Amino acid sequence: MRKVYVVINPASGQPQPILNTLNSIFRPREVAWEIFLTHESGDAERFARRAALDGADVVAAYGGDGTVMEVARGLLGTHVPLAILPGGTANLMSVELGVPKDLAKAAEIAADPHSKVEKVDAGLIGETYFLLRVGIGFAAEKVKAADRELKDKFGIMAYSIGALKAIKEASAARYRLTLDGESFEAEGLNCLVDNAGNSGVSGFEIIPGIDVRDGLLDVILIEKPSFSNLVGASARAARESTSMKSYRHWQAREIEIETDPPQLVQVDGEIAGETPLSIKVVPGAIEILTPAT
Repeated sequence: MRKVYVVINPASGQPQPILNTLNSIFRPREVAWEIFLTHESGDAERFARRAALDGADVVAAYGGDGTVMEVARGLLGTHVPLAILPGGTANLMSVELGVPKDLAKAAEIAADPHSKVEKVDAGLIGETYFLLRVGIGFAAEKVKAADRELKDKFGIMAYSIGALKAIKEASAARYRLTLDGESFEAEGLNCLVDNAGNSGVSGFEIIPGIDVRDGLLDVILIEKPSFSNLVGASARAARESTSMKSYRHWQAREIEIETDPPQLVQVDGEIAGETPLSIKVVPGAIEILTPAT
């Protein structure tokens, strides 16, 4: 019997009958399943580690990208795959890997022993792993402005509203980047270190070709301060940004970032101090279930 442990963040997303939906998928398939409810930061990682030690075949994360990342940290080195049950505001990693937003369809992936297992890279900043990206400067300020009240009221649009708030106080900084030993300097308003390329909208990538399985991190420095460049509201805006050469793009395995003055940092949607930063890629660090092909 397939054993699935589900880590649930009850504060994520919008109210819906989670347990009823999961039971409707797992019970007919004779899946043995248990749940853990998180109450504070760190719970999801601890529960995932416990589930792996208890012999789980799959550990599923219901919540947003923060919950997914915590569960992933708990599964590092265990070879127990992670299943994503999108229940948060943005759910960027589920979009990246083609996991349906519909809870029942996502649960079917967790229940199906034939689901595909993808080995996904992670980034490591200090002792903290991330799956999506590190945002510096404006990228962090807009996350800070998109508080829980905005997320509960407007969903993913909270980040655009947060961007409108943050852009009023946005200012450029001097960036010194050391990428695999080679140094670059430039003025920038916004810097991203991306493991994943999407913005939460299926089919729209911040920069085409960013791949969570290529063993590289992508560094994107936005040089020109315009709203369309910073927010990336549409694929058209992104194409215009490219044509105006308003950003610089590199790929690297090991990254050092210094700024003058120090800039706010967010890691997978959570505020995480200020620059300077040391970041590296960990290839194939996490196993994640995706739809069978």
